Amino acid sequence: MILKFNYYCSTCVAYCVVAVDSVGTQIPMALLERVKEDFNKRYGGGKADIAQANSLNEEFGPKLKEHMQYCMDHPDEISKLAKMKSQQSSEAKDALMKKIDEILSRGISCSFSCSSEPQVFIRYRRKKMWFQNMKMKLIVLAIIIALILFIILSVCGGFN
Repeated sequence: MILKFNYYCSTCVAYCVVAVDSVGTQIPMALLERVKEDFNKRYGGGKADIAQANSLNEEFGPKLKEHMQYCMDHPDEISKLAKMKSQQSSEAKDALMKKIDEILSRGISCSFSCSSEPQVFIRYRRKKMWFQNMKMKLIVLAIIIALILFIILSVCGGFN
């Protein structure tokens, strides 16, 4: 018998399910999602942060059992839900790719931001930052030279 650990970490709470490998990953992940939503609904807003160890067992323990029983009793519904979420994400990806193709077909260049090679974008940003830095140094140098000329001219009496 092979056991599988499935977990989800949020900002301050870690959710973990240990399941037999034959169950798959959809049911444990659905259980984690249901428990996370219920827990956040009940104890969000800081109540979980100030709770002492094992103080929520009596109150939330039966809810865990209910969620687990529901997931085990309705595996078809859970697999349909997982397929639907997968389909929605693939549809969103397809829509995004279509929009990028439209932008590229208009002739708008997005070679740096959409580059498949991040090194090109990094080099571009480094050059841009170097030019900005150099421009700032030249401006400061020009101000210093102007101040030195002003001081020399005022001490020496001008061009006369």
